[in-house]
Amino acid sequence: MEREISKTVRRSLVVFNYLSLAVIVILVHLGSAYGWDLRLILAGVLAGLAVLLATFLGVFWRTGLWHLAHATFENLDERQAHVMYESLRRSYSVFAVLCLIVLVVNSVAEMGNVPILVAVGLLYLAHTLPAAAVAWTEKEVLIDH
Repeated sequence: MEREISKTVRRSLVVFNYLSLAVIVILVHLGSAYGWDLRLILAGVLAGLAVLLATFLGVFWRTGLWHLAHATFENLDERQAHVMYESLRRSYSVFAVLCLIVLVVNSVAEMGNVPILVAVGLLYLAHTLPAAAVAWTEKEVLIDH
């Protein structure tokens, strides 16, 4: 059985997904910089991961957007290919700007190498931004039950 998931719900899930990712990265960075108790950092990271996973499953997995964004163009119909082309164009523009911001901030702050958690976050963004662009812009997205 399929039912539609509203654009407002999809957008909210995308926002919470990326906010939870940001919270995890910031929490680990601040916690290690200021010597916070490891249990506090771990509790925050686990809470952030729970939100990240729940929102990922809700907006990317159950809707099939993850599979759509990772499908080969030969397996897409003409409309799906156009939607994916537009989402890839938008998302990789955003991704390039985010990478530039990370590199500039890292350089200005003289932090040396980009922290591994930031690199992992950027990798997650590279894989989810195309599906997020579709979730954000499409009028209708169905979920399977």
